[in-house]
Amino acid sequence: MKAVIEERCAHLLKELRRKKGYTLEEFEAYSGGAVKAVVLGSYERGARAISLARLEQLAGLYDVPVEYFFVDKEVQADTSNGRYVFDLRRIRVLENLDETLEPIKRFLGSVAHKRSDWNGEVMSLRRTDAETLALLSDLHINELNQTLRLNGFLFASEVSGQHSL
Repeated sequence: MKAVIEERCAHLLKELRRKKGYTLEEFEAYSGGAVKAVVLGSYERGARAISLARLEQLAGLYDVPVEYFFVDKEVQADTSNGRYVFDLRRIRVLENLDETLEPIKRFLGSVAHKRSDWNGEVMSLRRTDAETLALLSDLHINELNQTLRLNGFLFASEVSGQHSL
């Protein structure tokens, strides 16, 4: 019996190829022969196990983050309409941030200054604002979410009945 993740990857691989408008043979040509049609077909049917390295290669060819295959769309949909709730106190004390996080810290500081109604402790942003953060940091929105969580930028609480990211 196949694991849920294997079934999800198989389904998503086929879905991505079809959305891009490729047949298996056309995708082989698109990949420069790096991914053979018969092998991709086996992945899509779930008849062949796929390594993480190969999944990452395919994600790159399809222009999606590898996390695309691991995040349940229903869970993603539930949180994607929520608000981002930032812990400005924590962000303020973080030092030596990498080049991805530094522009986010400056952006949040600028917004907090302009709003001047949050007492400098908590800030809530809409999803569309977070998409701007993704552009600033040169990250896909899913990568941004993960980066913000891992670095403690976000509260893990609910706002207005919706989960914050």
